[in-house]
Amino acid sequence: MRKKILIIPSWYPNTDNELIGTFFKEQAQLLNENGFDIKIIYGIEKELGLFDYLKSRLKHAFSKNKLVNRSYLIQDPEACSFSINHYKKWPTKWKLQNSKKAYQKAFEIITNSWCPELIHAQCTANGGIYAHYLSKINKLPFVIIEHQTFLLNYYHKKTQRAIREAIENASKIGAVSYHQQRCILMNSMDCNPEIIWNLMDEQKFQIPVKTEKSKFTILAITYPQLIKDSETFFRSLEAFKELYNGDFEAIIIGNDSFLDGSKANSSYLESLAKKHNVLDNCTFYPKLTRTEINVKLQSCDVFVSTSVAETYGVAVREAMLCGKPVIATKSGGVEDSITAETGVLVNLKDAEAIAENLLKIKNKELVFNPEAIRSLVIKQSGRAAFIKTMTDFYT
Repeated sequence: MRKKILIIPSWYPNTDNELIGTFFKEQAQLLNENGFDIKIIYGIEKELGLFDYLKSRLKHAFSKNKLVNRSYLIQDPEACSFSINHYKKWPTKWKLQNSKKAYQKAFEIITNSWCPELIHAQCTANGGIYAHYLSKINKLPFVIIEHQTFLLNYYHKKTQRAIREAIENASKIGAVSYHQQRCILMNSMDCNPEIIWNLMDEQKFQIPVKTEKSKFTILAITYPQLIKDSETFFRSLEAFKELYNGDFEAIIIGNDSFLDGSKANSSYLESLAKKHNVLDNCTFYPKLTRTEINVKLQSCDVFVSTSVAETYGVAVREAMLCGKPVIATKSGGVEDSITAETGVLVNLKDAEAIAENLLKIKNKELVFNPEAIRSLVIKQSGRAAFIKTMTDFYT
């Protein structure tokens, strides 16, 4: 009998944005196909003005059986969404309570014919908070794997307290890197986080066949937030341009639209490229499919990450699965996989060091074995490693 697991993610791919939280879906799908019976439940929270809030209450007053939607979230495994509407002027305490009650109503609907043995929250804020509530009400154990940058003071005090209570009452806590483990414990949490590296599916990424290329190609996947430090990336391109007289191309994938993919644009990133005189060397892709991203990873010579903090570094590992060397800042999670055999680590904001190492890779002063790069990632968090780790975690 397959163990029934209810997963509560803190974000998930949907019809508005198919890329957000794709790794949550891919992990759930793999587990669902390998010994577990997985279902997803996810509440879509909105803050409304008074008129719209009252209108929403009236609309749902007599539609209990229609609360759960199975068409908004991307399926396989079965994924159910439901709306959580808050009056925007409510205090945080009321909004949290409203969300908890909504999760319980949705839980009652989906468990009419299927009851989980364990609840798994992907991130404490706010999935872990809701998992803790469902655990208490329904007498079920729950676990949390923390993926987000763990900055407790970022949240309202009521949310901080709920985060702490969830973590300290969970059956198990997972962290996606040693950096993440340290961040959780630095907040004086009474827990013992296990290292649960994210799934890196080696079947989706391959080392490309060698072909002759006319341009040295650098790839970055980013978005316009300070934690990604895109400015340092474009500064490094400017410094590289001064060191290298030949032609090169920088491919930049990313945008600032997390909720609605149709609004994706790269205008901010383009402005940074223009500021640092490298716009003519850059090609921007605000929105690509997973398959298209894979093609770009296959075509680059080196992947660059300039983040201030990475809890894990999915994009970095995807590049490594393609056998690509990585130049990355010492941002935390990526440091678990980047060694002298797989890439280069530099200090935060050190654009000059990035440029110097780009030149060494271009001139073949630094040479890496693609198979060795790929095999390290597979050993840590490939399909077999992930299934074994999660089987132990769910026990």
